[in-house]
Amino acid sequence: MFKPALAAVLVASCFSANAEDIEHISIYANRTATAEAEVLASVTLLERDDIVARQAADLPALLAQLPGINVARSGGRGQLSSVFIRGGEAKHTLILIDGVRSGSATAGAKSLAMLPLELIERIEIIRGPRAAFYGADAMAGVIAISTRRAEVAEINANAGSNGQIGADVSASYRGDNVNLHATVGTQQADGINAQTNADPDRDGYRQRFAKLAGAYQSHVGQWSAQADVSSGYYQYDNQWGSEDAADTLNRTFILGWQHDIGATQHQAQLSRQRDRDVSFGPQSRSPFQTDRDEFSYQLTSPLTEAVSAIGGVNWYQESVAASAPAYLQSARKNRALFSGISVDQAAVSFDAVVRRDLDSQFGGANTWQLAAAYQLNSLWSLRAGRAASFKAPSFNDLYYPGSENPALRPERAIEDEIALRYRDASLTLNLTWFDRNVSDLLQWGNGKMENIAKANIRGVETSAEVTLQAFSYSFSYTWLDARDDANKRLARRPEHAAHWRGAYQFTDWSMFITADYQSKTQQGPFDPLPKLPGFTQWGFGAQFDLSDQLVIRAKIDNLTDKHYQTVAGYNSYGVTANVGVSYLLH
Repeated sequence: MFKPALAAVLVASCFSANAEDIEHISIYANRTATAEAEVLASVTLLERDDIVARQAADLPALLAQLPGINVARSGGRGQLSSVFIRGGEAKHTLILIDGVRSGSATAGAKSLAMLPLELIERIEIIRGPRAAFYGADAMAGVIAISTRRAEVAEINANAGSNGQIGADVSASYRGDNVNLHATVGTQQADGINAQTNADPDRDGYRQRFAKLAGAYQSHVGQWSAQADVSSGYYQYDNQWGSEDAADTLNRTFILGWQHDIGATQHQAQLSRQRDRDVSFGPQSRSPFQTDRDEFSYQLTSPLTEAVSAIGGVNWYQESVAASAPAYLQSARKNRALFSGISVDQAAVSFDAVVRRDLDSQFGGANTWQLAAAYQLNSLWSLRAGRAASFKAPSFNDLYYPGSENPALRPERAIEDEIALRYRDASLTLNLTWFDRNVSDLLQWGNGKMENIAKANIRGVETSAEVTLQAFSYSFSYTWLDARDDANKRLARRPEHAAHWRGAYQFTDWSMFITADYQSKTQQGPFDPLPKLPGFTQWGFGAQFDLSDQLVIRAKIDNLTDKHYQTVAGYNSYGVTANVGVSYLLH
């Protein structure tokens, strides 16, 4: 078994390193561009180069390597993957794609397994509630994804184990006042048998995706428009019926405007999104399609040299456009106002945000966020915060025939956080304690979703990033204690998780080794369900820069061919290999 202490020793051996300090900018934590070191929240940023360098098989595999996150997968690539941030339910994480709230209104969450990494330019993960900024769903955290905006023409191709193959092309145009970006691609795999005791076949997937975006700079601001489309097909194993495959479609259209008048910035965005999943088999067909229209406007302005303000409105409407069963209700609206203030004076920083949501089904909800930081000296800082959040039940929770429960109440939570940070040119250390008390947590019981009285989720996150000339190391460890009001552990939340990555950069090639560990997990709130044993996965990757234009990458996952499960009864990949090539047209 992988010992977290081993990686800690490897990191500690490099504490005296020197390296260039590269500043990262958070866009979504405060809804405005802020240096990562100045954000009063736990944030992880991955730029396109970081995403490519990790060579993750897909988005859930990439997220599983990051602090405070664990992933439960019901099979291989393309299968259902649940992402838990700080022990929250998968539905407690808000997924933003180019600033647009994303996901199925019936399921109440976004399926990340079919969101192609090839279409992603940047990922920002905010751990901890952000409901005061974004409203419902941002109870445990936010995953904010920015789609591709390639600066040059680029061609990528990859092939690997289990019939994995894919290719994509990106291009751009820059004029005096006009910018255009486009990406198209396809992926597919034969997959593995998702469940041992179900159909003994491979459960694969195939996918096509495209994006077209443009921006025009005028004397009254910048106008932008984009369209994203991803369609696909995936197979799965089903013990309750004949359906074992599904067609998917995710489509988003966005219009945006941004205008700076002096130091005051105005932003507005209008979007329309469709999420469709049609399961089928030899005897039946079950369509689920939801639409969401959304409008947001915000204003940010400095009040003094040390004080700035933000405010705005948000409106969205969700509707069940098609479904296999008939729902008692099929549409709802949400209207919201939010405002906040930020103070940065000498060694003290302070944020305060309040929001009022008015849901057409559940009425009003007030959320708020307070955070403060003190710079102890040039290297050490101390931060503390408290926030209120909520999550409205999904249409499936409320109205799915046979398991409906229209009496469900929204989940609500209060979270406290204290963090200590050390940062110099070569080393960053973070130690964070958090404690979330949830009221009316939704859990499955008696054949339907029910509100349980309370749950408590607390934990500690530690992370370190260090460089020593051509060497770089990162390490994170999370201790999590997530229990319901009967003192039973919540399902699929490991108590211990650790991630280590060591890399070496040569002149024209690089290599890395990874180790990802999680302890045993309870698989449900009921005693008869089994506990799954803990496991460690090792990985190895390399990149070869054959020229300024041509790059070859190779990755081996699960080097020791570890047999493990993250969801009881569902198989995971054994040792797998993948090779990719990128060609840039300068």
